Amino acid sequence: MKPYPTPPEGLLVVSAPPILTITLDRPQRRNALTDDIVLALIDTLEAASADEEIRAVLLNATGDNFCSGFDLAGRAGDGTRPRPGSISRRMPYLVNRLIPVMLEVQVPIVCAVRGWAVGLGFSLVLASDFAVAADDARLRAPFTAMGITPDSGTSWLLPRLAGVARAKGMLMLGEEISGADAADWGLIHRAVPPDRVDAEVAALSGRLASSATVAVGLTKTLVQRGRERSLEAHMSEEAFAMELSSRSADFQEWAASRQEGRPPDFTGH
Repeated sequence: MKPYPTPPEGLLVVSAPPILTITLDRPQRRNALTDDIVLALIDTLEAASADEEIRAVLLNATGDNFCSGFDLAGRAGDGTRPRPGSISRRMPYLVNRLIPVMLEVQVPIVCAVRGWAVGLGFSLVLASDFAVAADDARLRAPFTAMGITPDSGTSWLLPRLAGVARAKGMLMLGEEISGADAADWGLIHRAVPPDRVDAEVAALSGRLASSATVAVGLTKTLVQRGRERSLEAHMSEEAFAMELSSRSADFQEWAASRQEGRPPDFTGH
């Protein structure tokens, strides 16, 4: 199994199987991400995907805001001017790895959102499997307002989830939406009053962690890959996933529980 990395400053990781909790912990910077945090998130999610004791990941944040994006001010604070081309060389190994990892790992990711979710923080919300936001949360992709273009997969994720017209409003005009708007648009799983966010994500994480883990993970993969596959190719992958899931211990448990007239007790195998 891939080992878990030592979390850098600004990131908390707590393993309490079957749930792994990852907390962005830089409230003084509205939980803006650094290079070290991005790399640790990638390695932590990859390790969780290989950890058979972990059946759900909960991603949340300390303080009043979820994430204000990447800490550009912190990077510029060393006074070093980046060389031409440094962004295109650096990004493939940082944010351009993080979002695909979130989409590809079979362990489901639940995200708790309060306050601001901006830029890369907004992308983390879009890439989560189940985001629960406070209805007054504020989500924004401010790239063009800063004179730059979108990154971290935002211009790929947003049109697919919200439609092209709404995506252009957020990406090209910098329009801000609330958590309630995000739920109405289908960008997130649910919007709730701020004081209900913790209870909602705890219940959802627990539900996923006690579900048929093999089937849930394979279904996540099918949904993600199906965006780019033909129907024929996708149905072939469905058949392969059915072959695997039907041989799982959880499917056998479901069959036994049905015969015995009781709820299934899935173990995740």
